[in-house]
Amino acid sequence: MTPAASSTKRAKPAKAKPAKAKAAKAKPTPPKAAAAQVNAKTKAKKPTGAAAKPASKSQNLDDPTFKKVRSLCLALPDTVLTMTWGSPHFRVADKIFCGFGSDDGKPILGVKLERSHAQRAVKEARFWPAPYVGKHGWVSMDVAQRKSWDEVAALIRESYELIAPRASLAKLR
Repeated sequence: MTPAASSTKRAKPAKAKPAKAKAAKAKPTPPKAAAAQVNAKTKAKKPTGAAAKPASKSQNLDDPTFKKVRSLCLALPDTVLTMTWGSPHFRVADKIFCGFGSDDGKPILGVKLERSHAQRAVKEARFWPAPYVGKHGWVSMDVAQRKSWDEVAALIRESYELIAPRASLAKLR
């Protein structure tokens, strides 16, 4: 067999395979089709009234507690306030170091702490691991149960120091 003949034989099956693959891709698989039907039904139902607005998303930016937290966060170098996921968050170098929200009317603060500090803090009822990121040292706190504003300022500063770049940290000292 010549090299030209062997390359011809190899080329023909290679051309046929993509055609079969295209045909297989055109057929929807039953699990995907079922999932699409479930998603279509879910999307059609939209909650109304109180169920349409989760308590954690409704945020009064004129709240005195939020104003105090905002002043503590924005006093730190290179920080900005952004609205992320419908709630105010404070960033340094485009990284979140503090979040503020409410749950059933209670003001909630989210900060990152050293893991050992976070583990000690969540033993108190006013602290709990933050959703999704609690395993990384983030905790949520009911700000209404604070001991003092100095305590809140210390938590915010610890979070800032864990997140901020060196250039921003140098401005603290």
